[in-house]
Amino acid sequence: MALAAVTLAACSSGPSYTYYRVSSRYMASAQGEQAPEIIPTPAYTQFTGSARTVAVRAPDRCSNATTNQATGNAASAGTILQTNCGVEMGEIERALTRAGYNVISWNVLDREMAGNKSPVEIASKLGAQVLFQINSLENSRKTLGQDALWERSYYMSSPSGAIGQPLSLAPAQRNLVAKNYLTAIEAQSIPRAYAVTLDAVAVWVQTGQSIWYYRWTHSRAPEDAASGYNVLLTCLDGVLSQCQTNQIRRAVAQAPGQAAAGETVAVSISERPEDAERAIFSELYKEVVSDFVTSFARNKSNARPAPAPAPIPRSGPAPAPSLQNW
Repeated sequence: MALAAVTLAACSSGPSYTYYRVSSRYMASAQGEQAPEIIPTPAYTQFTGSARTVAVRAPDRCSNATTNQATGNAASAGTILQTNCGVEMGEIERALTRAGYNVISWNVLDREMAGNKSPVEIASKLGAQVLFQINSLENSRKTLGQDALWERSYYMSSPSGAIGQPLSLAPAQRNLVAKNYLTAIEAQSIPRAYAVTLDAVAVWVQTGQSIWYYRWTHSRAPEDAASGYNVLLTCLDGVLSQCQTNQIRRAVAQAPGQAAAGETVAVSISERPEDAERAIFSELYKEVVSDFVTSFARNKSNARPAPAPAPIPRSGPAPAPSLQNW
């Protein structure tokens, strides 16, 4: 009778659980960004310092395969220049205008080319000295390095996932946790860098010669908050091989001006991932365009000023002699 009571008490107490928290960060190997590839020719140095009017031409087909895809450097996230190239081409034109050039719009050039004339002919007719041909402009994503690793930290935890004391695990235990619970998460969580590539050439209109080449892939790594995760392990009797996983959502930073306490409750709709990504690509694009125009205009700032015109000789009768000479 006493044994039955002990057994019943043990069953009524139910299983016990121990809670662990794993925090992991993705540590990418350092990858220095390559400088823009700029190839000036002697003609660029000789002629463009005096150039004042330029024309801009969009790709023949905005949906063409991009140069970064063709070289295998990155998987394309979609070309920026679609059938309507207005917004992005407009950014190039504004940058050229800020640099002091008179700009013939790509729209005007495109419309005039409907008569089967070459872009160089049209640019010359419209008074441009330089024609910028945009060969490719694309968005892409890059994996952050082959030598990257996950840096994991282990803690005791509360049932809600609050961090407790650091937990020291033997190598075999860490391998067990990684294999059973973390590998699947990490396979889907490897962050990528965002990148924008611009490939263009400048043509001297008078001769039709390509005089200046530009290509740059400008990238940015994701923020630290997007490069890791936290997992709560709920383990039966503390046994690491018998755990359930729950990924802990990261806290969203409070926006400036939001109420934090009192009767007023702030309601925030988080930014959609695609909107945040689009904003990153847009900022990168503006930086690339700024470098593109600044690099080309450097020869303009180095150009020697034109010599002052010679004085025009006076015509008419010679002046009367001075009385001092008598």
